[in-house]
Amino acid sequence: IADGCVINGTVENCILFRGVKVGRGSHIRNSILMQDTAVGDNVYLNCVIADKTAFIRDGRVLSGCETQPFYIEKNQTV
Repeated sequence: IADGCVINGTVENCILFRGVKVGRGSHIRNSILMQDTAVGDNVYLNCVIADKTAFIRDGRVLSGCETQPFYIEKNQTV
């Protein structure tokens, strides 16, 4: 977890770059969130790679697997 991260949920076994924000009630597992990615409230992520400045809206459930993670492109909103 890098400097400037704001975590209001649960993060397990993840890599978070600078400026990542995790909303209330969100649960992030086995994922990589790159710089300035924002995760809304009540989101569940498992095996997700989010490129820079991605935004995941409230209530989303995204899951990949260890051999094929779910990928979110740079500047994309899901």
